[in-house]
Amino acid sequence: MQWPELNLSDDATKILHKLRDRKQEWDKLKNTQPLFAILTGGLILYFIISFYRKVIVVSGGNALAILDLLISNKLLSGSLLVCISLFLFTQNRVSRIEKAKTKYENLRIEVIEKFDASWLKDVKSESRDQISSFLDNEYDINIVYKSK
Repeated sequence: MQWPELNLSDDATKILHKLRDRKQEWDKLKNTQPLFAILTGGLILYFIISFYRKVIVVSGGNALAILDLLISNKLLSGSLLVCISLFLFTQNRVSRIEKAKTKYENLRIEVIEKFDASWLKDVKSESRDQISSFLDNEYDINIVYKSK
């Protein structure tokens, strides 16, 4: 079922397209997040093991020797910088996911309020039923009720 078959106004079509786009953006961010979390965790684990074996064990606990060994080992220094960068990138993505979810949820509630229809069967309620079933089937978007 395409949008023109539902006999919608241009404003309604635009808001539904925007809702679909926001849902897809949120889903894309949400689906790629575990990859970055696993990558960050793996790299941090690698750094901790390498730091222990190549710096802590060799230095014997001497603070200046630890600093010297850390700075002189380019692979270890580089992996530390990559760990920090990847951790900050992952934190940024989490905040972007929350922001995308909030924008999607706010627009979804606005759509629910905009397409408010009577509980009695008439043309308006039938159109709303078609729109809500289309969005639910095609994009997994609920516009029937506000709460999850």
